Amino acid sequence: MTRDEKAALRAQAREQRRRPRDESSQDESSQNGDEPQQEQEHQKEPKREERKREKREPPKGAKPDEFTELADQARELLRSVRGLEAESVSGIAHTPNGWMVTLEVVELHRIPESTDVLASYEVELDGDGKLLGFERGRRYNRSQAETGR
Repeated sequence: MTRDEKAALRAQAREQRRRPRDESSQDESSQNGDEPQQEQEHQKEPKREERKREKREPPKGAKPDEFTELADQARELLRSVRGLEAESVSGIAHTPNGWMVTLEVVELHRIPESTDVLASYEVELDGDGKLLGFERGRRYNRSQAETGR
């Protein structure tokens, strides 16, 4: 088999992978001489338009009082698991599994307070507010300015 024949076979295989299954069977019959090349191209275009696109449902949000509940549950779970009291809630985000709550915790008290060591903890909750997991993110001094992500 020559280089040109191999290249032609590879190009043909790539083209078949690009086409949807139902179009490739029609195109094979038309390549046998049943239809001219121009008619093949016209047939492809309407089929692409006919494909149904899956509509994604918008993410479901939470009511303001639910945010408060989620934050309280995350604080309580972190307190029971790690024994640490959260100083503040810095984020709540909806995830595919439920919710991710980011809590700021003082890990090491120092004098003056501006030198305290804080840490961000991410607490993952399911849709019912049960603990899926938690992870300590970054540690930093209270006086340290955030430098972006």
